Amino acid sequence: MALKMSELIAKYGDDAVQFQNLDQCARDLNMNKGKTWITFGTEQPIDFNGTQKLGLVIWLDREKVKAIVEAEKNAK
Repeated sequence: MALKMSELIAKYGDDAVQFQNLDQCARDLNMNKGKTWITFGTEQPIDFNGTQKLGLVIWLDREKVKAIVEAEKNAK
């Protein structure tokens, strides 16, 4: 059985996970023939294996995330 993303994050440690919003770090957004190309910058250092930390792209419904964030703000 495949590991679910929420299980991976829980095992890794929720407090140890960082995220970077592509909307906020994109340098170039380009659409060509139905494909979107996004160039972005990150502060993650690199070595001969790539970035020192593994980056994953996770796509979430924008409106659902907005509602979750607003609910969290209102709960505090």
